[in-house]
Amino acid sequence: MRTVGLVAALMVLTGCQMLKGNKEDAAPLASVNAKPKITQDFCFYDQAPESFEHNCDPSYWLNLWLEAGSTNWSERKAAVKALGTTEFDVLTAYIYTLPNDTPYQDRLRAQLALNEAAGEFTPLAQQVVSTVAGAQNNQQMELESALVVLEKENTSRAQQLEALKSETDTLRKKLEELLQIEATLMDKNRSTQQ
Repeated sequence: MRTVGLVAALMVLTGCQMLKGNKEDAAPLASVNAKPKITQDFCFYDQAPESFEHNCDPSYWLNLWLEAGSTNWSERKAAVKALGTTEFDVLTAYIYTLPNDTPYQDRLRAQLALNEAAGEFTPLAQQVVSTVAGAQNNQQMELESALVVLEKENTSRAQQLEALKSETDTLRKKLEELLQIEATLMDKNRSTQQ
């Protein structure tokens, strides 16, 4: 009876702690929503490089992202290969690699190129890119990387298991041979005693 009471008390305390944690997590989001940071004149650069079109046109970049999301990887890959190394091209390639069907290496290459180019973005543009796309993109790459490591580990374990199975089969055959030799010796021993 005491155990049941103790378990019930622990569950109530745990539930209260979880609710308290959720309220604390919700508070920063409410303050972010209270003060919008993006205004009509959102720009990636204060002074955009000559080749960087649509600097203060977030709708262009959002539409490009929507287009990328509805285009298969083979088409986007061809478009990425056709791009150069300008800041505009780097951001375009990055957006083309955001959909989930992009292979890990292409996603990583675009992320690293953007990380280098984004150092010149305005602080707000850096925060927007990091929050809207970067965090999720990095998390997906971490998960894909972990999956590759797990696949290698599974392959290694499967090979070890196969080797152990082969060794077990060999030992079983040797044991059967030894048992056969022992049976033969016992038969000879009985025949000589008679």
